[in-house]
Amino acid sequence: MAQQQMCGECRSQAAAIEDIDIEPAQPWCLACALILVKVGDPIVNYRELNGGAMYTMALTSRGATQTLRFR
Repeated sequence: MAQQQMCGECRSQAAAIEDIDIEPAQPWCLACALILVKVGDPIVNYRELNGGAMYTMALTSRGATQTLRFR
């Protein structure tokens, strides 16, 4: 059984996405990644991990990822 990747930011939650715009790729939990969406700086080039579909849905519900507004 593969070990679950932890968030590279808070280091306390399981990673839901992996930012592939940086090297090495940075894992993010759903909570940390959604904070970036709320402040208008979403991760747009990523790979979904377990729970990553929720992040994709959050981006989609806010419109185009390039024009997200602060909420």
